[in-house]
Amino acid sequence: MVILNKYNEADILLDEFIKYKMKDYKNLRNFDYGVENPLKVVSGLSPFISKGIIKEKKILKEIYKSNNPCEKYIQEVFWRVYWKGWLEQNENVWEDYKRQLKIEQIKITEDKNYDLYKKAINGNTGIKPFDSWIIQLKSTGYLHNHARMWFASIWIHYFSLHWTLGANLFYENLLDADIASNILSWRWVAGIQTKGKKYIASVENINKYSLNNLKKFSLPTIKNIEINDNIEHSSSRNFEKYTNVELKKSSAILILENNLNLDFIKKYKDDIKYYIFLNFKSNDISNSSYKLSFHRCCEKDFIDICKKKKISISTFIINIQEKEFLEFLKKNKIKNIYSEYINIGYERDYIKKIKPILNKNSIYLYEILDSFYASAWRYCNKGYFNFKRNFKKITL
Repeated sequence: MVILNKYNEADILLDEFIKYKMKDYKNLRNFDYGVENPLKVVSGLSPFISKGIIKEKKILKEIYKSNNPCEKYIQEVFWRVYWKGWLEQNENVWEDYKRQLKIEQIKITEDKNYDLYKKAINGNTGIKPFDSWIIQLKSTGYLHNHARMWFASIWIHYFSLHWTLGANLFYENLLDADIASNILSWRWVAGIQTKGKKYIASVENINKYSLNNLKKFSLPTIKNIEINDNIEHSSSRNFEKYTNVELKKSSAILILENNLNLDFIKKYKDDIKYYIFLNFKSNDISNSSYKLSFHRCCEKDFIDICKKKKISISTFIINIQEKEFLEFLKKNKIKNIYSEYINIGYERDYIKKIKPILNKNSIYLYEILDSFYASAWRYCNKGYFNFKRNFKKITL
């Protein structure tokens, strides 16, 4: 019996999607087949994309190579690229989210909606579809994209619960939750990502796209609460400087737990002696046991594959073993560290904290961005449809 690792699994999912599912994706993608058959039409690749095991660039290349590429699926892959690029140019949105979340986590305990909040996160609201989604979310780490929109809409517009609390709930439970897609999707449902455009779920729409498996339920009255967003959005950033980085002597490669990209390792295998894997124990988030188990499997597979390729990996829990990490660099006379570009999120926050310590010891971290993302992100400073118009200009 062949034991698959997460990298094999991702390749098989992509191959099966192209061969058997892609032809029906456009017409059936909005249907939620429930916990019994969650991946009936969709690819199931998103958790592997979020961990860096497979990249959007590779998926797009394989789709384009196929006999009949599905434009709708291509657009969905580009949505993930767009969200990342947009947030990279609007870091203040990330900072505001963290600030708001801390406020709301304290506020909700004294709020009149606290009882509803507790029922919502435990699947005890009495609204059949909503309760089934929370159970599926917590027990499998997955929800269909349409179900995520319905869930967020009910949470925000029917329950009047703050969107940051819902986004955090998703982040702590979804296997595929990355910072950009998660936060910006919740903002979109709330009506603050695209001004004046809220997403309002309806009984009719939920029934239709859940194949009438959730009959005989009703939704409470919509709360017409306007959510203010006074964040000033940034202008375009230049990402080209991250694409032309030359490796210097006395170097190490840095790998982070949400970017387990083997291709990045292979590219520099002959030039680099030291490889460092940084893990984190964050006090800001409480990932579910299901999500943590998935993450540990991904990391184990990454390290096992590296060992088979005779690549030795040194591992540190950076916010606990900062001193040991620094001593390792000094002992091995490492002056330059290279990592794949670190996206906005909790990992980047930690890296920003240790950078001054590294620099103080004449150790410098350089980030390298694949030209595909540099090419795509330049068009992410406006709306998605402006981005879509420039698909052909994006270099694969």
